[in-house]
Amino acid sequence: MTFTDRVHEQRPRLTKGDLALVDEILAHPAEAPLWRGEDLARRGGAHPAAATRLAQRLGYDGYLQLREDLRSEHNRRLTGSADRFRAEQRDRGDQGTLAALVDGELQSLAAVSRHVDQQQVDDAADRVVAAGRIFVFGRGNATILAELLDRRLRRFGIPTVNLTGSGRDVAERIVPMQQSDLLLAFAFRRAPRDLGALISHTAQTGATSLLITDTLHTIDPAPTEVLSAPRGDLQGFASLTVPMAIVNAIVLSIAQRHSASTLHALDRLDDLLTTFD
Repeated sequence: MTFTDRVHEQRPRLTKGDLALVDEILAHPAEAPLWRGEDLARRGGAHPAAATRLAQRLGYDGYLQLREDLRSEHNRRLTGSADRFRAEQRDRGDQGTLAALVDGELQSLAAVSRHVDQQQVDDAADRVVAAGRIFVFGRGNATILAELLDRRLRRFGIPTVNLTGSGRDVAERIVPMQQSDLLLAFAFRRAPRDLGALISHTAQTGATSLLITDTLHTIDPAPTEVLSAPRGDLQGFASLTVPMAIVNAIVLSIAQRHSASTLHALDRLDDLLTTFD
């Protein structure tokens, strides 16, 4: 179990002071593995013993074991995409590609409910329906999910704005953002460019923000809500199966919890498709 896995699992038990130390670690992934316990505590404005208490709450024997875990994770992050594929091929051995992929995806999907529960999905669905407009943001591989969600929400008659293009394009599209709106963003492995500024603007307008991610990110200000579930072993190949399952769960929960409005919109869409086809 990695450091981020432990934080996911033990987060309800962590104090405000613990979370401040976690934020320091996540904000400085290259430097944190080199810090002594007192260094981390000082940066978090806590008592020197706070680092040891955090380690023990996360299930480590002590801070030294936590630091070794951070060093191992940092070394894995240093590997590039090609190295991750080589590691995946090496670990697979004689197992076929399809069988290995299916096995890994099943394990990742089975673990989702340990990180995201139905209440969080229901809350996300209700936020989407209650919002005036949904601003969807994704970069890299996440653009696929952003496009999928944008299309499915439009089919429900929910106004959306897909924040594609350059930073200038994003800035132009968020000019109409109001307090009643919702930013729904995706971020995997690390926060993409413009996400911090986008969440900051969303907070300034009084709108809410929802981040779907695979790892915890230190973003100031923090999103209103975070749905976070690992996509598998970050050392190897990580697909979009887990976040897509979360997106589909939100969409299906919208249809189930707000059936009157969504089914009416789908009926109108069917009529329009008959005309346009």
